[in-house]
Amino acid sequence: MRINRPKHSDTLRLILLLDACEAADLTPIPVARFHALAFLANVLAPVWAENSFDGKILKRQAGPFYPEIQRELDRLVGLGLVAVHNVGHVKDRNRWRLDGSFSLEDQRAKDIIEFAEAFEAERATKEFFRRLAFASTRLKQPIEQLVFEDVTWADKRTGTGDVIDFSEWQTANYSASAAQYFDRLSPRGLRLSRGDRLQLYMHLLERRSDASN
Repeated sequence: MRINRPKHSDTLRLILLLDACEAADLTPIPVARFHALAFLANVLAPVWAENSFDGKILKRQAGPFYPEIQRELDRLVGLGLVAVHNVGHVKDRNRWRLDGSFSLEDQRAKDIIEFAEAFEAERATKEFFRRLAFASTRLKQPIEQLVFEDVTWADKRTGTGDVIDFSEWQTANYSASAAQYFDRLSPRGLRLSRGDRLQLYMHLLERRSDASN
């Protein structure tokens, strides 16, 4: 379902995702890894009873990339809220963009996060992002490689250059459905937590990758 939201909520979500990467010792985080996590945060949001902040993405040969997120990330660098490391530029679709690894600038960003924690919805988002980031650290391969095995991204009905619409105008979120399906596979009487589902889904990506090699 398409959701209209204020610009500041996107900015806060970006800061909270960087905070989760920092908590999981993933920072400074390279661009490709950050966008892979952003994509998984979108498709797996229903597992945490969250809304996807972007229900569509262009299927690129190089993997998930959100131009809007990258522009906002670059803007936050300019505002002094985010630090960029190993700066370079790469050509993407005939345009140059900033490349590097990103981390939060400590105090100013922390003040924003502390303010956000006063609100229940933001606390839930922060917990979701942290569980997702920590789940990615338990994998043998980098998440920017395993994301190609995500069942929504890997769906053969979309090809490179197509738009994957999983919750913008239609409901076709195979990733969330797969994560929630683990409940049916668990022993009778055992109810999986949301964190269990995230971790099991991450391991599913790894198993799919191993099977395809």
